[in-house]
Amino acid sequence: MSKYVNLTAAVAALVSIVPSQLIAGGFVDPDSLRAELAALASAHPGRVGICVQDETSRPICVNGEQRFSLQSVMKLVVAAAVMQAVDEGRIALGDRFTIRREDLSVNIQPIADIVAIKGAFETNVRGLVRRSVVESDSAATDVLISHLGGTKAVQAFLDSAGLRDIRIDRTERELQTETDGLTWIPEFVFPERLEQARKEIPEAKRQAAFETYLTDPRDTATPRDMVGFLHRLATGELLSVSSSAYLLEVMNGTVTFPDRLRAGVPSGWMIGHKTGTSQTRNGVNGVTNDVGILTAPDSSHIAVAAFVAESRAGKDERAAMIAAAARAITAAYE
Repeated sequence: MSKYVNLTAAVAALVSIVPSQLIAGGFVDPDSLRAELAALASAHPGRVGICVQDETSRPICVNGEQRFSLQSVMKLVVAAAVMQAVDEGRIALGDRFTIRREDLSVNIQPIADIVAIKGAFETNVRGLVRRSVVESDSAATDVLISHLGGTKAVQAFLDSAGLRDIRIDRTERELQTETDGLTWIPEFVFPERLEQARKEIPEAKRQAAFETYLTDPRDTATPRDMVGFLHRLATGELLSVSSSAYLLEVMNGTVTFPDRLRAGVPSGWMIGHKTGTSQTRNGVNGVTNDVGILTAPDSSHIAVAAFVAESRAGKDERAAMIAAAARAITAAYE
């Protein structure tokens, strides 16, 4: 046997026992990254929580145990619950729906524009999942929640996965109206009636409702559990191989708020993500979020959850803080 063959065999044997994280890369100085993220959080005029986790290491967190409102980040969680139901045969991606005026929700819902023109919209579960994540369509999300059996079904999915620090308590209809001091009624599917109801609420009542929202544990998550959710999705531990691949592909198409995590991701990297944003009242923004899965040039995945709450900064400054976190994370990956 030649020396060349012996050398080749030795190299192959060595590669087989080298830990995969050393081959794929990782955060070689987690303490330094944590310090950099902590400095970003401390400099921001608000409450910031950030967690990041590569495929093989423990999470690196700043304020990872604090609770933050999910807002539209909940739409990604709902989508994952739907995909689990697909895996279990309880739902099919081809299940058909006819969405009419009475099925609509509030705020961001591009489906409502179609219904306003055509009177109804024909779609399926696959289309609703994509619209919910990519366009942050609240109508798509609320229809999916109903098809699952309500928010308790979404919470059951999270609880069964051991993600008990992520809470889904209300539909978009319920959350967004309660935050304004209203209770959802069917008439609010007409935007003009909802806006009129909002105008009729005394300012003190609206402010009190907003302040209650800021401390409400419902529809919240800790950055640590959210990054755990993302990590398990990225590594195929949460859903089947096909459902994981589909949801990751959907996340890659997200079009909302490209000035957050996406703005901090360098060339050669990819990102699939979901954003969330609350209203701002009297100079205080309830929450500005972005959570996602970064794909490094070596094809490994890094889960990131960034939350900015009770911030007195403008929307550009909030987005810039999240983008800066993404830059720090990608620069620290080797």
